[in-house]
Amino acid sequence: MTKLLSYICGATFIIVLSLCFVTKLGKAQESAIVAGRVIAQTTKTPIAFADVWLKPGRLNTITNSAGEFEIRGVKSGNYELWVKSVGFESFSQKVEIIENLPFYFSIELKNDVRFIEGVEITGQLTRQGPYLREVVSAKEIMRVPTRDVGEYLRETPNISGIRKGATNIDPVLRGMKAGQLNVQLDFGQKIEGGCPNRMDPASSHVDPNDLASVEILKGPYALRYGPIFGGIINLVSKKPIPNEGFKIGIKASKGWETNWNGNEEHLSVYGGNEKIYFLMGGNNRYYGNYKAGNSEEVKSSFKKYNYVAKVGVTPHKHHNFLLSYDNSHGVDIRFPALPMDERKDDTKLASLKYHYFNPSKSLQSVDLMVYRSDVLHEMDNKWRPISDTVVGVSKVNALNHGARIDFGVIKNDNTLHFGLDYENIFKDGNRTKNMILQPNLPVKVEPLWKNARIENLGVFSEYRRRQSDNMQWIIAGRLDFNSGISDPLALMDMKGNAIYFNDTVSSGFLNFSFSTGLSYIIDNHLTIDFSVGRGTRSPDMLERFIILLPVGYDNYDYLGNPQLKPESNHQADLTFRVSAGEFGEMTANGFFSYITDYISAMRIPPSVALPQTNSVYGVKRFTNINYALMYGFEFQWETPSTNNWKSNLAVAYTTGINPEAIHFIMENGEVTGSEKVINDPLPELPPFEGNWKLGYNLFNRRFIPELNIRMVAGQHRISKAYDEETTPGFVIFGINMFYRYNRQISISAGVKNLFDTFYYEHLNRRMIGTSASMYEPGRIAYFKIMIDL
Repeated sequence: MTKLLSYICGATFIIVLSLCFVTKLGKAQESAIVAGRVIAQTTKTPIAFADVWLKPGRLNTITNSAGEFEIRGVKSGNYELWVKSVGFESFSQKVEIIENLPFYFSIELKNDVRFIEGVEITGQLTRQGPYLREVVSAKEIMRVPTRDVGEYLRETPNISGIRKGATNIDPVLRGMKAGQLNVQLDFGQKIEGGCPNRMDPASSHVDPNDLASVEILKGPYALRYGPIFGGIINLVSKKPIPNEGFKIGIKASKGWETNWNGNEEHLSVYGGNEKIYFLMGGNNRYYGNYKAGNSEEVKSSFKKYNYVAKVGVTPHKHHNFLLSYDNSHGVDIRFPALPMDERKDDTKLASLKYHYFNPSKSLQSVDLMVYRSDVLHEMDNKWRPISDTVVGVSKVNALNHGARIDFGVIKNDNTLHFGLDYENIFKDGNRTKNMILQPNLPVKVEPLWKNARIENLGVFSEYRRRQSDNMQWIIAGRLDFNSGISDPLALMDMKGNAIYFNDTVSSGFLNFSFSTGLSYIIDNHLTIDFSVGRGTRSPDMLERFIILLPVGYDNYDYLGNPQLKPESNHQADLTFRVSAGEFGEMTANGFFSYITDYISAMRIPPSVALPQTNSVYGVKRFTNINYALMYGFEFQWETPSTNNWKSNLAVAYTTGINPEAIHFIMENGEVTGSEKVINDPLPELPPFEGNWKLGYNLFNRRFIPELNIRMVAGQHRISKAYDEETTPGFVIFGINMFYRYNRQISISAGVKNLFDTFYYEHLNRRMIGTSASMYEPGRIAYFKIMIDL
């Protein structure tokens, strides 16, 4: 590890030294200065942190507290000046720049009287600085059939998903999953799912129609937003905004899908005035079983619906309050790759946010959020053949509440954010078994979690500095005080004898995380970003407290370990962003992770614990291994947004190794021996993948046909210790046609899996009772109409 850290420090020094040398060379070139001021049209107040670009090229900046911006080093030529800020309509203007002359622009942005839509930014240096960031807009999500957020994100570079049923796909970012990935709502609200097998991950509790955008921050760098290990998926919800005078609007959509006779419906009403404004809406989804590419039916039907209400109040121009409530329900959701199906899910999400913003003060912003997420989750096996013998019903109550406060201080265009966040997770649940063929036996109650609780108090800071016109530097750090406790982990037989007992159930940790990054604009065509950081996360509920359930990919019961140590991800990212004018923009990234105290699982002898699930090989307990390695790359090329031709090509790959693992040799379901495996590939890592979208803007961008080609290689780097199996590659095609009839009515139609390909993803779970993975849906034709009044 010492050598590795030396290499990283040495590489950092060389890159910084090189960038400083290039800075001196760049100052000798003659160029123009483009400056200006951005204000709100209605209030005439300055807009801070607005994104400003000159295209083509990579000349960009953000406005300061006075709404002012300045871009130096602009060569002669024709450009397009773009300005964007959340809550305002975007601004663009064509300009001709002449060297050695100053250019000043006074720009007024109009309020966006509709929902705040996600700003689709690809390959742009935004407020996240050197951190690799992807933003998926709501407009893109709504144009194709999307049953949940995880399903759509599988088309984003280096994001995969674990399918266990027709919906609720569990996102995987660069091979990081579950507790290694920080999924939150509106940069603050956390959601704890109820199912031990993660049939309801956090992303599944928010309907895609209620989102303005999805932001993906890769790596352990953005430490303001909680303990970060592998990255953040932030679900940005639609919010009401103030209007000039009272206004009201309606947004609705209706979609149909073949194959599984899918239907989705959305309705929302929004409006208000300058002081009080609101948003109310709901969604309804109901789907039948789908057929795979070989016409085989997959039991995958489900129903989901939810209601949303939000009220905003602006008592003063510098102060804003937002109260939000979302009540979502899942009913009869089938999961053919899990031991149980979801009978019902009742989720309540509530939050209160306060925002203070005063660009004329040094203390420019204060953001406060308090929230509560309440998940009542019920599962059973009544649709399984074994229900003729044993009926099992599981009920879990999962609560997550917390708060976050963030102070923003600005001085000389440099910003400092500091604050603290708190999260409290509580989980309790049992599985009740009724012996149908032995009615005289008592009902058996088995604990899933027993009053388990995890608390995390974090203190964070982040400093952003503009070293020069071409260089931005960010440094961040956080301390987390983490503790966990539960009732004793105990499982009893029908006579009251202990099958397993462990009363050493408390733990506490002090975790330190750190990150820094540089972003340097070499010239109009090349930007280099470099980030390095350490992100530490404590074990989650499953890893600490689960009691003998088959929750992994392999065929074992798993046992929690309250004495697990936190794992730390030491990661470096190097990104090159190239602007080639009319050819478009390219982003190439490579990353390397050295993970210490990596949380894995090891088989334990029957004398410690016996398996409680039929046909499993034994019991594995979560444990720490010394270290693991992960590395990979991403490449993306996109044509300019001003072109009629649209092309977006993305390829990505991640791999990793466990330096030393143990493989247990099985014969007829019994362990007959073991062997050491050197450099065993880490399990559940996606294969090499490419995605190419081609389209053309017709009739002044009112009609956009698009072809989507997804190419996935076979996965042959598999974990021997986890008994993984190889996966064949596949290529699937899809077409989409989007037509905007007028400002109020839009139509989207197309076909997914055009050639009815029979395939499955490497991360899909196996079907219960078989060795076959769960296959993806076959051909789906869809039609959707969207109305915005």
